[in-house]
Amino acid sequence: MAIFKKIENLKEWQELLDKALFQTFFHCLEWETFLEQNFKWLKFERYLWNGQVLLSLARYELGKQEKLISHPFCEYGGPLPLAQNLNGNEFTKDLFDFFKLPVKISLHPAILNYFNDLPAKESRRSAFWLEGLGNTSKEQAWHNLRKTTRHEIQNAKEKGYKIVVCKTKIELVDFYKIYLATAKVHMVPAYPFAFFENWLANSQAEIILAKKNNRIVAGSVFLKYHGFLHYFLNASKKSQTNGANHLLLWTAIEKNVASNFTTFDLGGTKKGSALSIFKQGFGNVDKPIMELTNYPDRYGIKSRFSLGRRVWGTLPIFVIKFLSPRLLRYKL
Repeated sequence: MAIFKKIENLKEWQELLDKALFQTFFHCLEWETFLEQNFKWLKFERYLWNGQVLLSLARYELGKQEKLISHPFCEYGGPLPLAQNLNGNEFTKDLFDFFKLPVKISLHPAILNYFNDLPAKESRRSAFWLEGLGNTSKEQAWHNLRKTTRHEIQNAKEKGYKIVVCKTKIELVDFYKIYLATAKVHMVPAYPFAFFENWLANSQAEIILAKKNNRIVAGSVFLKYHGFLHYFLNASKKSQTNGANHLLLWTAIEKNVASNFTTFDLGGTKKGSALSIFKQGFGNVDKPIMELTNYPDRYGIKSRFSLGRRVWGTLPIFVIKFLSPRLLRYKL
């Protein structure tokens, strides 16, 4: 009978990770350790299923209920394959039989290629992919853009916006201020500044900024893994962008055509949202984000937290910065 074996030795876990056929930026010991250091209420557990699948889950408490999630604060978690043609039904049955607590796993679309008949359910989010990036010319990539998207990019260039890589702590602090303001507008808790420091120092991440008159008006975080260039996070001064976000994305595409990246992932987005329409302008394939979970999407006090979003949007920035790390668990 297939079972989940808990892996306690981190060296053994790293050796198993090195054998995984696919993994994302988030499925590494360095990132998991970083999260544990920043959130004392969160602790990772690591398992091997049937000698074929790795599964890392973060345990945390919400109210009086313990929960498990893979991975927190990330669009994608999920099992990592050590073999091809895995039995999805058997894995899922064992998952919910073994873990009696509420479990939630948002699957990277590429992981589905390794499982047969995985009974995952479609979430309310989709990832938008630009496939074949490494085999695309700049001219073809430009042609694939929506006409209005090309116009926004040209407008941003004419307005004098410049795209640069974030390299200094001063630039990072300025970008983070914009990010906090964006979190206020969207009425959601903000990630702590330590996240951005981690990305700035990480060779598998890159922060790109849009400047006007040498002032930062927008920025994006890109993550790199397993042939994917992942547009993970964006923030901007809405009144000053004038196509700057379009130019940011186009610059990333233009820079990475004919590269080792096979796919440009524009990240998970709520279906039907204005952001999804923006991303579709870059000629992307809609990839539904599938989930394995044994509880409703709006579980427990998460729904009650959502009722306070309007209040959150009225708070001063310094209050949002202070409270966000304490409230992020309710966003999971």
